[in-house]
Amino acid sequence: MTLAVTWDGEQVGVLERADERSREYAFTYVQPRRALSLSLPTSTTSFTPAQSRPFFEALLPEGAVREQIAAQLKLAASDSYGLLAALGRDCAGAIQIYESRRTSEPWSVEWLDDEGLDELVRDLPRRPLGVRAGDERLRLSLAGVQRKAVLVRDRDGRFGQPLNGMPSTHILKPDPDDSGVPALAINECFCMRLAVACGLEVAPVELLILADRPCLVVTRFDRDLDDAPVRRLHQEDFCQALGLTPDFKYQHEGWEVPSFAAFARLLDDHGVRPGADRLMLAGAAVFNYLIGNADAHAKNFSLLHEPGGVRMAPLYDLVSTAVYPEVNQDLALEIGDAHHADAVGHTEWADLATDLGLRARFFAPWRARLASRVQGTAGVVLAEARAEGWYAPVLEDLVGLINARAERVRRSVDGD
Repeated sequence: MTLAVTWDGEQVGVLERADERSREYAFTYVQPRRALSLSLPTSTTSFTPAQSRPFFEALLPEGAVREQIAAQLKLAASDSYGLLAALGRDCAGAIQIYESRRTSEPWSVEWLDDEGLDELVRDLPRRPLGVRAGDERLRLSLAGVQRKAVLVRDRDGRFGQPLNGMPSTHILKPDPDDSGVPALAINECFCMRLAVACGLEVAPVELLILADRPCLVVTRFDRDLDDAPVRRLHQEDFCQALGLTPDFKYQHEGWEVPSFAAFARLLDDHGVRPGADRLMLAGAAVFNYLIGNADAHAKNFSLLHEPGGVRMAPLYDLVSTAVYPEVNQDLALEIGDAHHADAVGHTEWADLATDLGLRARFFAPWRARLASRVQGTAGVVLAEARAEGWYAPVLEDLVGLINARAERVRRSVDGD
């Protein structure tokens, strides 16, 4: 079986197994006019399995979600090729993956009423992503370890499940049942809204109560909702761009990749606005430090492809992990040489400026102003949460954390 890889409906390449029993696969361009990834430049020769794997593995779910979906599809969790064949009709970015012999069916939507949407949320622990065993129409994929649904939403706010490769437009993330991370959807909603209020470019979010639990609804930044029909926009995360499989999304001591310095080099080499995007990365690093997001790894930063190069995608998955003591608080990406927030001071911030190609004398007052803006705005967003009815006690801990870390950032400007 050969898999066709399409971009905007046009086949750009194929995925092929080494043989029918092999779980290794290789990618080859059939129209090498535009690159799927910075790690897969256009070429007339095939890429090796090791070169092909990072981009395509990142299109699939991870961890327990992957194992559960694979079991429902009667596939081995390690059979990435089989999972791509089954789930690849709606992926992150602009590509779709089909069995070459399959004919495409017309796009459609299975619209959900309120009861149907509640049932979908309740069933996510059993049916991650909303994928149903035996339903060939619903074949979609989304990376990550969290259980979530991939949906279409129309201009009237109605939700539905995309069928036969129709582009999804929204991601629905219910609060998990795990009591170790209470009010996670509210936490993320607060952090995302705070980032927007502070002038950062962020994917739009909304909090809904579905099946008696808070659910975060995220508008996909890799879809152009102004087009009719919706058009896919191509994107890749920094693991894909650096040629790293998802299990290398965290930076370990002594590793040069992934890192903020490696991100900056990609932007300088391929970016359409490298200066603005390096500053955007700096803002993301400061903001994640302030909210206590230790899980901002290489898959939580993405690039949008444009004619002539790439640019930073809006920020997403902004959530405070520091308010949950049980969660590992080692930084996913080092700030300077610091692998823990408590070790970040004047020297580490100056090193980050160097990594991102910014002047330390400019970056110091800039980060202090951002810290003051985040601190001052946090109370406003907290008041909005109370007034709009989505407040949770964890937000008090989060605002207290922001206050303490903002003060540390301001002190670091003076070298303390």
